[in-house]
Amino acid sequence: MKKLSYEKLDLDIYTETLKNGLRVFLCKIPRNEIHARMTAMFGGSTLEFKLKGEKGFTKVPAGIAHFLEHKMFEKEDYDPLQIYERNGASANAFTSEFITSYHFTGVNNFFENLNNLLRCVHEPYFTYENVEKEKGIIAQEKKEDLDSVYYIVHDKALMNTFKNLDYKNTVLGSLEDIASITKEDLYNTYNTFYHPSNMILTISGNIDIDGTMKFIKDYYSRHDFGKAKEIEIKEKDEPTKVVKEKEIIYKENQTKEIYINYKVKKNNKLDDRYLSRIYMNIYLAMKFSGLSELSDITTKDKNFLSGINARMEEVGNFYILSFNVTVKDDTDMAVKLIDDTLKDMNFDEHRFDLIKKANLNSLILSTENVGEICSMIVNQMRLYNGLVTNMYFKLFNLDFDAFKNFIKDIDLNNRCVVILEPKKGDN
Repeated sequence: MKKLSYEKLDLDIYTETLKNGLRVFLCKIPRNEIHARMTAMFGGSTLEFKLKGEKGFTKVPAGIAHFLEHKMFEKEDYDPLQIYERNGASANAFTSEFITSYHFTGVNNFFENLNNLLRCVHEPYFTYENVEKEKGIIAQEKKEDLDSVYYIVHDKALMNTFKNLDYKNTVLGSLEDIASITKEDLYNTYNTFYHPSNMILTISGNIDIDGTMKFIKDYYSRHDFGKAKEIEIKEKDEPTKVVKEKEIIYKENQTKEIYINYKVKKNNKLDDRYLSRIYMNIYLAMKFSGLSELSDITTKDKNFLSGINARMEEVGNFYILSFNVTVKDDTDMAVKLIDDTLKDMNFDEHRFDLIKKANLNSLILSTENVGEICSMIVNQMRLYNGLVTNMYFKLFNLDFDAFKNFIKDIDLNNRCVVILEPKKGDN
């Protein structure tokens, strides 16, 4: 095992890559709980792929990563969730655009729970009957989204932002996608992406490092997964321009919902991807967080029925800056306020320092939480292919002038706006 230490955070990570390619990260902290997470580096935005040496790409329906997540809990002769419950552990799973994670939190019977986690992800059981049954369950979940004003504008904004990238598809897929998924699709996708070499196991909490690593190695010594698989994801060119700049949707509703995506080409003048993300998130925080001037405006203006939710995601060669807000009447005013606020390149150094301190405090607190430690490790491996052990110093040494220099050249002229309006007569 190799020991890596997060500087100034009193956090040590013990890591080893097993012969089958599984990357294991163990962290011991004095907490009366343990969180274990197995993550497949496969999410809802990957739909065309092949293994090295294969001629053509396989294309699968949107929503298959989420469908696969559901099916991994169904086994022929046991129920993984009942085992967790019997041992007093809480367990769940989630699928994002980029990963699928299975996890549990609990202290009692830890090794039985860990064995259960490993069995759960490594023992697929798909039949025609249980796949058809699951379609109905997931279709119902999708129908609930189709009735949600948030997901209506969110999903339409994705479609109006991206022309070619599969990120435009929702994680659940469409009802047609869900209905088209077959047992063969699931096995093909599982066999490609659920090999240990494409997975990360993270465990944090009151664990014995050596004993836990021995248990993991013993488990995998009894299973032959074959050679590590080299997966090639189909690359797709994506234009800078959004597909559609504005769309209005009419639905029976009492309020108006707005969703805006800014499609921002990545700034290439900073090689440090971690710092680039930090700068972009500080930019949003300075303009739209509770520490911003805007929060006071939206609180006092009766047109705003919610605060303006802002977030950033990296998708291919783009930063996607997303904004969602619910208003009573004037959508044009709300859209203009967001646009003007975002394009205002005047920044207050005092506010910058406050947000910098808030980020440092948040980082320190996150290292006290067993689940957040595992999330941090997975996110850093996905984004940077390694742990950012000096991130405390990167945050501590953030420079106001360097921040302004990074932000000033971003192009905010490519955006799509989706507005959900009440049908006439519904106001």
